[in-house]
Parts: sequence; structure tokens; C-alpha cells
Amino acid sequence: MDNKYQIVKQLVDKLAEYEAVHGSCADLTLSSFTDFLANRVPEPAQPMRRMGGPNEKQMQRDGEKKETSIAILVTFIYRYAKVYARKVLSDSPLSTLDDFSYLITLLTHDSLSKSELIQHQVHEKTTGMEILKRLLRQGLICQFDDTEDRRSQRVAITSQGRMAVFSVLQQLDGVTTLMTGNLSSQEKEVLYAILSKLDHFHYDIFTHDKALSMDEILNRRMPSVN
Repeated sequence: MDNKYQIVKQLVDKLAEYEAVHGSCADLTLSSFTDFLANRVPEPAQPMRRMGGPNEKQMQRDGEKKETSIAILVTFIYRYAKVYARKVLSDSPLSTLDDFSYLITLLTHDSLSKSELIQHQVHEKTTGMEILKRLLRQGLICQFDDTEDRRSQRVAITSQGRMAVFSVLQQLDGVTTLMTGNLSSQEKEVLYAILSKLDHFHYDIFTHDKALSMDEILNRRMPSVN
């Protein structure tokens, strides 16, 4: 059978599975169907390292949730990225991935207010201001008064900052390739969709509900959990 018809047959089979699970395809949307397919990505065949110790099974019996392991793994992946990035940035004026992230964002704008840039990077104000001070000291960005809001200052990348970005861009591209590791193309698509969905969820909280307590955020965003 031709490959393209084989794919069509697989999609039809998956639609039948969807109907068997949900009872009807009447309310089927592309979003609901892709979510359904994503949840049916087969478990990886290769062995995985153990996350816990000898008491792990007892903890699972006592109610440890899958979400806990997911949160830990996401944290670990970020730490791996920092290790790889340090190798690339060791001979660069950029100190951290945050420096690169701020500059690459400014490359796509004529300028941004300091608060806009910090918000975009999902940083607290104090952390973001320290990064901006470091970039200013190194001459990688410049600052100037906002003509529409005298209380605000804007920042833009300098020619020196552009040179710093482009000097490490190819090597950091290698880091991003390494970060997706042994995932197949399909797995990368699924992971991108899942992470984008999570980012949208959390960025909305960060933008609108950051000042609330954890209980208030949970009650507002995930009332069914409580």
C-alpha cells in the first residue's frame, strides 16, 4: 500500500478509537483530536533511569502523583541545558542563557521597555534588573527614556550585543539540537505542542495572578483539584 494511503488508514483507525472512547465524533475538533493522539504516544522502549530510591514504591502507595515526577523532570532538563550552555558561553561576553535570551528577544524588536522585556522572560523584577544592569555594563544593550512614559526606560540591543549573539548562535544551535536528544520527529512535535500549551497556561498566571497565594491560584485555575 502507498505510504500516503497507509497514513490515511491510520488516521481513520484513530478516529474510530476516538469514537470508541468518547462515544461520538460529533464534537470532534482538530485540537481535541491532536490531544487524543498525543495521549497515545507509545511509551519509550529504552530503559529509563530511576528517579527515586528504595522507598519509592511506598511513596507511590502513599499518594505521590505523576505530576511530581513531571515537575522534577522539567527542572532537570533545564539544568542540563545550563550545563551545555556554559560550555558554549565560556569564551563569550554572555554569562548565562538568560543573557542570551534577553538579547535574542531584543534582536526581534526595535526596543522594549525594561518591564516588558523582564515580563517576556518570565523573571521577577529584581532578577531581571540585575541581568539588564550586567548587559548595560558590558555595552551589549543601551537604555533611553520612553518618550510616551517618562517614568519608564526602554532598552535596545547594541551592535556589540548583536556581535555577541551571532558569535555563539551556531554553537547554541548545537545545544538546542542536543537538548531534544533521541526524540523522533513525531515526539518533538508532540513535546512542542505540550510545552507550548503549558507555557500558555503558566504565562497567563504569571501575567495576571502572580500576586495571589498558591491556594488562591489553585482555586481560581484548577478548582476541580481542590
